[in-house]
Amino acid sequence: MGLCRLILVALLELGAARTAAAQAPAPNPDLWKECQSDQADLALKACTQIVDAKAESGARLANAHNMRAIAHQRMGQPDAAIADFSQSIQLLRDAGKSGWELAFIYFMRANTYRGKGDLDQAIADHSESIRVAPGWDKSYNDRGAIYFQKGDFAHALEDISKVISFRPNSPRVADSYAIRAMLLRRMGEPARGLADADRSIELVPRSALALFVRAKIYEALGRKEEAAADLRTALAIDPMIGDQIEAMERAGKQ
Repeated sequence: MGLCRLILVALLELGAARTAAAQAPAPNPDLWKECQSDQADLALKACTQIVDAKAESGARLANAHNMRAIAHQRMGQPDAAIADFSQSIQLLRDAGKSGWELAFIYFMRANTYRGKGDLDQAIADHSESIRVAPGWDKSYNDRGAIYFQKGDFAHALEDISKVISFRPNSPRVADSYAIRAMLLRRMGEPARGLADADRSIELVPRSALALFVRAKIYEALGRKEEAAADLRTALAIDPMIGDQIEAMERAGKQ
């Protein structure tokens, strides 16, 4: 079972546990197991049976809609996935749910909108996710990536800086420092970006991303020998890092 699916099940089942006793008899446990399957067609069929049985309500019904939405995603059916995510959001809100479990559904729907190319709606959903769970850095990270994709570097910088602020000394944010360094270079402030690139490398010394970004910053600052050294090291770690970063930078509109 995928990580997102595991998190989703844990969040929704936690909220559902308190009201399960008052609900109608639940479907066969095996049906729930199939609904959570990584096999998309099996999950879709089982989740649809649970929804159509009308024996569940509240958070448990929201869970079924979410599992079905994930099955739709895996089958390349984003519109159907969005419809189920939307139904789940409404069910959770009607049940008075908020916090992490609701934020996660907004996050999932945002990713689906982004996959469809609807970046404005994806930003709106990430913003709602942040509103109901302001302590979750993942929505800031992904919203920042979308702002970058739209060429809105100022807002992207704000969101990536927020991600860093949650755990500034953790290797988990090394890539965030490197991305902020890249943003600052794109915004004409390579000297500020150099400090972030250095910090990223301090946290993860063999980060091909940070080394490549720092090479580009050194190049912008006219420090050609240092740029060449970092570039060699980055490509030795990951020969594809240059293509990956160039693709990221092409995505950000001028």
